[in-house]
Amino acid sequence: IDQSLLIFHQNKAVIMTLGARMGAKKPIDNWFIPKLELMQSITTSTRKVGALIQWSADATEHAHISKIKDPAQHTNNNDYDPQICCHLDRLEKLRRFAIVMTLKSHIVDHVETSPEDEGDEEEGTVHDDDEATDPRTVLLEELNFTCLTTNYFNKAREIATASHQASTYPGLPRTFTAGNIAIHLNYNPTHCYNNCHNTHTGMKLDDIADTFNIPDLHHALSDFLQCDARNRNLIHGVGVPRRSLIDHPPTLPFDHAQVWHTVRLQQVSYHDSSAALLAQTLHASPSSPKWLKGRRDAVLVNIDGQYEWPQSGLKGKPLSIHQVGLCVLAPSGHTVCELQVIMHPMPQRGSRIGWRDQYICYVHNMKIGAVDPVTGMHILKHARHANGTPVGDIVPLRQVRLFINLIPQFGAVVDARLTKATSSHYSSSFFLNKYFDKQIYDTLYYASQG
Repeated sequence: IDQSLLIFHQNKAVIMTLGARMGAKKPIDNWFIPKLELMQSITTSTRKVGALIQWSADATEHAHISKIKDPAQHTNNNDYDPQICCHLDRLEKLRRFAIVMTLKSHIVDHVETSPEDEGDEEEGTVHDDDEATDPRTVLLEELNFTCLTTNYFNKAREIATASHQASTYPGLPRTFTAGNIAIHLNYNPTHCYNNCHNTHTGMKLDDIADTFNIPDLHHALSDFLQCDARNRNLIHGVGVPRRSLIDHPPTLPFDHAQVWHTVRLQQVSYHDSSAALLAQTLHASPSSPKWLKGRRDAVLVNIDGQYEWPQSGLKGKPLSIHQVGLCVLAPSGHTVCELQVIMHPMPQRGSRIGWRDQYICYVHNMKIGAVDPVTGMHILKHARHANGTPVGDIVPLRQVRLFINLIPQFGAVVDARLTKATSSHYSSSFFLNKYFDKQIYDTLYYASQG
């Protein structure tokens, strides 16, 4: 684009001299062309804010057509606003009437569970697909009139109420709450789909380290357990230098762990804490033919119990190292990490759990920098050791707060290896996309206003 513009600017005077820029009836003596003006900023904007497709106005353009242009055709071309509103109101009433009449007259066959979904939840618990098997829900989804949100907060309360029934809810619940977040894991770990007899024993830690390319997994687990043993109520930090364990290889009380490739997180609305939002699926899967470098989502992690998302935003406060020992990074609050693996340590056969039984995850740390003046978004960079390896830590899954959408910073030259599946691996600098949805935008905006 830059080269084409350069050639154009070098020769545009000749075009004007020859009178070759013609309108319908006479020559045009200017270059007032909107698309030509737009081209001047495309490459500069791409270098600063990444791929322009993410700033597409398609959604608002579509809304303009369906909510303004089409209804306007049913008016008398005078006093548009009240007539458009009246037309939309009548369409909504007709739509609701059609739903009621269809529900009254339509018979929906029972929806059978597909083989792939069998075993995804514990027998006797509240299933994810309860709503989908309800005839009315299936019908509404077929009509595309509505989408019902699974409320994991309610499910967590139901499980907590029945938690004393060990026969119904053995072990850790797969659905639970942490602060203003509900967290849900499939009943069967991901690894057991290919080897279901390993459901209760899990994968070997060595296999996890190899599959997910985490060479320091054992050391990270050892450091986490030592830190957790000192204070069971500790909010774990990230990026804390570990003690040298070269001469003393880590000894762990377990050698297997259950592994999940996905976890679902559900938030409450920033403006209405009683309203549960749509759940988000977070990925932490190893390399595959489609995702050559693995699919690992960026997440927001709470590292200070005095702050809670979404009310506090990203802010934290500097902590003295004497306040919490050697286990918390200062400054604290919230930080962004890249989710590598989700797991649940399993005790060795015949032994008891001697550590706090909880879901944990290994994450790669990211450094939150200043706010970019052009985009108004925070700049993030991968945290790395002096030898260039990523800085990784173990944190409890209950400290994860939400999915973070990252935009790679291309710079002057774009890496030719970048694709949708590899951009997070090969890029070193990112924007924290606060425009990803209304929830995160409102949270960061109002928190910045104090």
